[in-house]
This record gives sequence, structure tokens and C-alpha cells, in this order.
Amino acid sequence: MFKGVRILVWAAALYLGLIHPATADSYLVAPGDKLDISILGRTEFSRIAQVRDDGTFRLHMLGAIDAGGLTLSQVEDRIVKRAAESFAGSVSVIVDIAEYRPVSVLGVVQTPGSYAYAPGMTVIKAVAQAGGYERVTAGGMNERDVVNAQQRVMQARIRLSFAEDNRKAIQAELDIVESGQPYGEELTVEGASPDQVSLVRMGRSILDESIEGFSRREALATAEADLYAQRRALIGRQLAATEEQLEDVNQLVAQGLSRRERLTDLKVEADQFRSDDLETTAFAAAAAQTAANAKNEIDVARTRYHRDLLAAKVTADENIELLRSQLNASMDYLRIAAPSLAMSVEEQAETVFEVFRAAGGSQAERVTLTSELRPGDVLVVKFKGVTN
Repeated sequence: MFKGVRILVWAAALYLGLIHPATADSYLVAPGDKLDISILGRTEFSRIAQVRDDGTFRLHMLGAIDAGGLTLSQVEDRIVKRAAESFAGSVSVIVDIAEYRPVSVLGVVQTPGSYAYAPGMTVIKAVAQAGGYERVTAGGMNERDVVNAQQRVMQARIRLSFAEDNRKAIQAELDIVESGQPYGEELTVEGASPDQVSLVRMGRSILDESIEGFSRREALATAEADLYAQRRALIGRQLAATEEQLEDVNQLVAQGLSRRERLTDLKVEADQFRSDDLETTAFAAAAAQTAANAKNEIDVARTRYHRDLLAAKVTADENIELLRSQLNASMDYLRIAAPSLAMSVEEQAETVFEVFRAAGGSQAERVTLTSELRPGDVLVVKFKGVTN
């Protein structure tokens, strides 16, 4: 009698859709569920009881009955066993779910909170019950701050694009300089702004003009030093000829065959040649020094250019990191304050659904819009930027 009545009532409930076919036999009762308890012939004890946090519910005269972690059939058996101890005769008990424990919907939805669970409830239905994805509302946030954050995002992106183009151009020029290629090598930067490339080329042009000026100065100084060397050779020959004449005249004067005044004139002439030689030597040294200085200036200009490129690269790196930090900070603000607007300024974004189940502890399960939820699930909706 007891089993037959229970089966008939359970079948009727299943036919009417009161018990979800997929969970009727395997569903485990948990705190928060409300149980519809019917004891045949004892309507005064039939009632709707909520499962408490400790997994029990209470019935008059029967006391606390464990239900947490049990199936509906097992709960029925517990009640039957407890009733047999209190009442005479057999007892027929039907236990059904009057109300499942609620599902919580959190994250970027319009109205986060707890919602009644119904069999067949999917993620998309839960999001719909929560009002859909979060939208900007006049009373829900500071619209001016949101607009300012959007503007900061756009400005940071524009400036970041230019900064990255600038770094590309600088890096390309550094590659040429550090590889030992000729400075006349054409600068090509794929994907960089032509203006940024032109700016780097302008620095190269200034270097080329400086090197050209120093090269001309070196060439002129070297030619001047060569002329002074030729003049010294001429003076040396003239001095040698004069000293030879001076020796001959000195012998003639000793023999009384020449005047002493001639000897004196030759000595003065030889001293003049020696003076000219010293002066020419000094001029030649100065010209050689000028040539060496010009050549050194070329090396200094190239070293300075390399140093300036490295400094510009460091500055560009710092600027890019700063802009990225500003962009990320603004995006983080939008994702928290107005996630739907954050999606509108993301280059790519996706909606992420994560479910925390009671049995799964703190581990989140990634689900889709069509995934079915279970009683007591916590659904978290997120907007996440996708990087290329």
C-alpha cells in the first residue's frame, strides 16, 4: 500500500512536470531547498519545510530529520523510519521539491542577486532574469568620470600608436648603426608612420652634413700639410745649397780670394732659410693637427649620434610603458564602472561565464550561454578583453 501510493503520486507529479526528469532520481537535497512533505492520512503533519544550513528540517513530533546530500527517496525513507517509531501502523510519505535553492547571478549584469531556480534553467535564462548585461544608467554611476575614462582610453591608444611607430623607426636606425652598415643605408620601417621615419631621417641628415663638413676640413688641412711639406723640402734644398756656398766662400776668404762681406751675407741667408723651415714645420704641424681634429670630430659625431639614438630608444620605451599603464588603468576603471562601455572601446572582447558549484569548492567552471545551471550555482558574468 505504502509503495504503491508513493509510486502513483510520483508518476502523476512527473507527468505534470513538477519533477524534472533529469534530476528526479539523482538530485541531492541541500540547504536552501524547500521540501513539500506529504504524509498520507496525517495532513496535520504535511507541510513545506526548508532545509536548514546544517542539512536538516523539522517536522512536528518527528523532530529534526537529516536531508542534506540525500535523494528525495532517501529523505522519504528517513521520514518513514522516524514515523514508524512514533505512529502505529504503516505510513506513506511523498517528498517533492517545492522550491529549489536559488541561483546567484553576479558580475556585469543589470541586477545582480539571487533568483529562483527552475528545472531546465540555462545561463542565458539566468542572465535574462538578472536584467541582461550591465548598461550605463544616469543614476547608476558618475557619467562624467566614465566619459573622461573613455577619452583617456582613446587618447592613450592614439599616443601609444605614435610612440610605438617612433620606437620602430629608432630601432631600425639603431640596427643600421650597430651592425656597422654604411650610414648612407636607406632607412625602411615596415608599418611605421612616414612622419616618424622622416623625423629619424632628419637626424641622419644632420649627422651626414656634419660629417661632410668635418671631412672637407680634414681634406683641406691634409692638403695644407702636404703643401707645407713640399715647401719644407724646397727650403731644405735652398739651405743645403747656401751652406755649400758658405763653405766655399769661407775657404776663399781664408785664402784672401773673397771678401768677408760675402761670407756674412751667406750666413744671414742660411739663417733665414732655417727660420723659414722652422715656421713651415710649425704650420705643417698645425695643419696636421687640424686634420686629426676633423677626423676625430667625425668619430665623435657618430658616437654622439649613436648615444642620442640609444637615449631616444630608452625614452620611447619609458613613454610606451607609461601610456600602456594609463591605458590599462582607464580600461580597468571602465570594466568595473561600465563594463558594457568597456566592450565598446575594446578592440576585441568576449563575454565569459563562470559557474561556482557547491560540490566544486572554489574552482570555477567555464560554461556557455546554453549550459544548464543547477540549484545553488553561482554564475559570474565577466567582460574580458582579447589581446591579439
